[in-house]
Amino acid sequence: MGRGYSIEQTPKDIPKTEKVKYTCKEIRSKLYSRIGAKSEDLSRNEVKSEDLSRNGAKSKDLSRNDTESKYDELIINIEMELNGINPIQLSQRCIYRVPTTLRKLNEEAYTPRMVSIGPFHHGAKARLVSTEDLESIHHGAEARLISMEDLKNRYFKKFVQGSFVSLRKCIEFLKDVEGRAREFYDEVIYMDSNKFVHMLLVDACFILELLLKSHYPHFRDDEDTYVMSTPWLRSDLKLDLILLENQIPFFVLEGLYNLANATSSMQLQQLQSLQNLTLDFFKKYNQLDKRPNFESVKHFTDLILMLHRPVSPRPARRLEKFKYVYSVTELDEAGVKFQVSKKRCLLDVDFNKPVLEIPCFKLNDHTETLIRNLMALELCHYPSDSYIIDYIAFMDYLINTPKDVDLLVQNGILANWLGDSKAAARLFNKLCVNITVDDNNFFFFDICDDLNKYYEAPMHKRKATLRRDYFNTPWKTVSTIAAFVLLVLTFIQTVCSIISISGY
Repeated sequence: MGRGYSIEQTPKDIPKTEKVKYTCKEIRSKLYSRIGAKSEDLSRNEVKSEDLSRNGAKSKDLSRNDTESKYDELIINIEMELNGINPIQLSQRCIYRVPTTLRKLNEEAYTPRMVSIGPFHHGAKARLVSTEDLESIHHGAEARLISMEDLKNRYFKKFVQGSFVSLRKCIEFLKDVEGRAREFYDEVIYMDSNKFVHMLLVDACFILELLLKSHYPHFRDDEDTYVMSTPWLRSDLKLDLILLENQIPFFVLEGLYNLANATSSMQLQQLQSLQNLTLDFFKKYNQLDKRPNFESVKHFTDLILMLHRPVSPRPARRLEKFKYVYSVTELDEAGVKFQVSKKRCLLDVDFNKPVLEIPCFKLNDHTETLIRNLMALELCHYPSDSYIIDYIAFMDYLINTPKDVDLLVQNGILANWLGDSKAAARLFNKLCVNITVDDNNFFFFDICDDLNKYYEAPMHKRKATLRRDYFNTPWKTVSTIAAFVLLVLTFIQTVCSIISISGY
């Protein structure tokens, strides 16, 4: 048949009965055309599948975008809150909320009775505005706070009018120092700028006017005379002004006072400095007649703490920890003599064997409030320099029972105006509850160590045992002496009998 041979082919598109003869070229072309058609179909299908996959991806992206868009608002709000949080300036912070562990022990010791100063207790008047509320608390502490708000506003008016200071200049000054004043507080003050400045202005002017009227009697009117000449009212006012939570920065008072002096008449310019007015107002707490460096005074509580600190330097930290000291009764039985010191600083305690000298400490109704606030300030701001905490801890170790109190009262070391030895002992025993004492930096470490060694010396311990077992009551003392005399007489009789027998 040669190279041009033919074969029989029955394509699908022609009848099977019809036989067609194709050459090799025609067969190839037919096959290639069919293959091409199929490949075109495949490519179309691939394109369709790609389109479907793209559409699916787009739908997934759209659904993901929808889900993410739901959280956009929340994310934006959180980011705005985070941007609004500013770092706290720890170096400036010095006015603290009293820790809850301390406040729950005695709420009243940290809460103002007469007048609220600063942001922590601001707004008592706003919380009690109805007539029914006022009638229900007519005799309560809240009622006094509300009535004192009116007095604060009147004193504010008198200070501005009497000093001829421009209200605009006062506000401009406070606006300039507002940021620094806010940093003095240990928590964020959620007051807007105008309200915060208004609060500082009224409170500061009230305090300045109070200091002036306290020092200069001729500045007083009938209302002022009542406030200044009523002992309980004046005492409660002073106590409120030294509460840790009831403070404004001292530099605010200085700035407004200097501003008033700069714009006042010559008569006002010749007034005492703010430092002298302050020391005169709090002179009952300044037993040492100190004049501290007011550049380092942060507020009134800080000032009172400075006035109670000793002149002598603090001992260096020790490797060993302070553990205990024996009680007054135990030391007394060991022969320790207690004497009241002529020194006026509470922390000037001396032990010259066998005499322990302690300055007189007066206990009255305000003692707990004063001591608790000073201890709270030390705990929060001076943890490594806590003199008052160490003093109260020292007294807490010495005083365990009312008998310990009685011994200290008899020797003039305690002036117990509480009238009850149990109450005095209970006061010292509860002041250090939830207070951390730095055992390696205890101010009275050396004195306590000397007292313990004196008590634990064998001779002194035997003396203590003898006094405790045979001379702790009058009857035991008489019985012991009688037994001793009887023993001596028996011994003499025995000796005489022996002598008489030998002579015989």
